[in-house]
Amino acid sequence: MRIIALDIARTIAIVLMVIFHFCYDLKMFSYVDWDVPDGRGWQEFRWAIVTLFFLCLGVSLSLAYSVAINWRKFSIRTGQIALSAAAISIGSYYAVPKNWIFFGVLHFLALSCILGIAFVRFPKLSVLLGFIVMGVGMLELLPSRWPFYLFFDNLPSYTNDYVAFFPWFGMVLLGIGLGSTDWLKNDPFERLKEHPKLHKPLTLIAWPGQHSLSIYLLHQPILVGILYLASQFI
Repeated sequence: MRIIALDIARTIAIVLMVIFHFCYDLKMFSYVDWDVPDGRGWQEFRWAIVTLFFLCLGVSLSLAYSVAINWRKFSIRTGQIALSAAAISIGSYYAVPKNWIFFGVLHFLALSCILGIAFVRFPKLSVLLGFIVMGVGMLELLPSRWPFYLFFDNLPSYTNDYVAFFPWFGMVLLGIGLGSTDWLKNDPFERLKEHPKLHKPLTLIAWPGQHSLSIYLLHQPILVGILYLASQFI
């Protein structure tokens, strides 16, 4: 059973992500001079996007596995994310070797699935640890590149996508706690979907959130392709 509220939250994250990457691509093709992704406002924009994604991951883990863990289903889904992350690392290494992605969003999601599954039956502990993990990151008690700097000395000084374990895994843990609440389990959008005039719009809005991984992988090649073609005629 799908939770419409969760799918809609993912859809919002996806729409914001596409907007963010489109702005980044406009800069890459020199259509604009915006300081994407590191300028004032753009970092906060990215934080809002990943916050939604990581909360949704924690909620998904809780809703799907808090009662019983289907290890086959879990392994297939986590494997898909991990293979996608590996493909992005390989592709970025050849495309932009000086800034290749060694631990981006998908790498983080795969690791968070593996670690987060241990907490799905302990939502209160998950919330407590979530705040601790976030505190460690926000207070900079550990370097942002922990633990990679301990094992590798040849990673790029700047990477096109990086997610620090601290504080972001804390957001996943908070999502696990949120997913255990009756308010979310009962799905606040379910009654709205029963309304004949709202059923189709809600279904359409939720659709991107149900295919988030595919959209994540495909949207950038499509955007870059469109802008490249446009650059040939402008």
